[in-house]
Amino acid sequence: MKSPWFKLVAAVALVLASAAGARAQALLAPIRTLAGGAAPGAAGGFGSNARFNQPNGLAADNAGNIYVADTENSIIRKISPEGWASTLAGLAGEFGSADGEAATARFFGPQGIAADGAGQLYLADTANSTIRKVTPAGAVTTLAGAPGHFNSFDGAGADARFYHPEGVALDAAGNLYVADTWNHTIRKVTPSGLVSTLAGLAGHPGSVDGTNSKARFNRPSGIAVDSLANLFVADSLNHTIRKITPAGEVTTVAGLHGVWGSADGTNTAARFYLPQGVAVATSGDLLVADSGNQVLRKVSLAGPDWVVSTVAGLPGSAGRTNGAGDAARFFFPAGLALDTAGCLYVADAANHLVRTTRVVPPTLQLATLDSHMVLFWPTSAEGFMLEQSSALDAAAVWSPLTNGIVALDDNFVRTNNLTGPAFYRLHLP
Repeated sequence: MKSPWFKLVAAVALVLASAAGARAQALLAPIRTLAGGAAPGAAGGFGSNARFNQPNGLAADNAGNIYVADTENSIIRKISPEGWASTLAGLAGEFGSADGEAATARFFGPQGIAADGAGQLYLADTANSTIRKVTPAGAVTTLAGAPGHFNSFDGAGADARFYHPEGVALDAAGNLYVADTWNHTIRKVTPSGLVSTLAGLAGHPGSVDGTNSKARFNRPSGIAVDSLANLFVADSLNHTIRKITPAGEVTTVAGLHGVWGSADGTNTAARFYLPQGVAVATSGDLLVADSGNQVLRKVSLAGPDWVVSTVAGLPGSAGRTNGAGDAARFFFPAGLALDTAGCLYVADAANHLVRTTRVVPPTLQLATLDSHMVLFWPTSAEGFMLEQSSALDAAAVWSPLTNGIVALDDNFVRTNNLTGPAFYRLHLP
């Protein structure tokens, strides 16, 4: 039977682990792992206990939740502000197009995802060639397109057609913009579901700047919108970043069409390689998941010029290492999202991870084994140190515990003898 003091220890350890070490992070702070493990899967859990399978799209709501288009699982995931990953809608490994509540809904390879201020989600359900809507409770409906019918028709609701769309973005008025990837066009969907083509000409890939149907794209993938309703597009097979005004005027802001590389530089002197995701910071800077280069890039406006720099990762070096600048490694990073605090989230697709610049305090969990207390926490909690104190007050002295900690599967584990009252915390020095 557990003694009363053991119950106190358990409660305090959980509270301290959840609150300790929280720090505001700048946009380009070191990269950490938010959720996911080494192998693909669909399990829920904290940090490295969770599993994803080729996540491609991310969105953040105003409450601090992160939503994931878990592409190969064909489900939509939710990661709470505390780092708990769960499934919001769909059933892992079950592909389809059914609307419905939570686990009764079906998706087929969703990629793009966006969230509005009310927590409603909008999805590019890629292999179904439809646009779906998901409520905060997980109820799914089809906003536009018809499952399995690929074309480029404008129109309302099910009369519209798409061809494997991969990216979506919302403006302040509730209009949804779609990177209609294999139509090589950018579409607009009103809140009522009326679809029109804003830029590009279906079935005609190219790289021409121009207005509306005179412009050309080549497999546009990621898309983002700024506060002035300008769109920015990762034009993946052109290896460029494009801008579209609300009137549909298209220009190339960085990169040179048809020429790939990894050079930093200004305007067309910069090079990209299969850029996938794009996000717009409140400063107006663009963040780009330069997937083929395995890096994250920043594109900043300096006077009339767009200046490209590499902010995380090393071109041509794939991996899963956390860290700052070129010490970090990615493996085909895809979707990006920014939260209200300016922290960045990365769908690291081929690593099956969700990465971030935010510090998420790990949850310290407890169990008993005979007369021992077992402490465990996710291995994704890199940098946090287990500490112990005999008291819990302002004058408490916390001592680091470094011995006896082993990595077991996706957790750090330490077994402690129950010899008296003790308090534990995870602390970020």
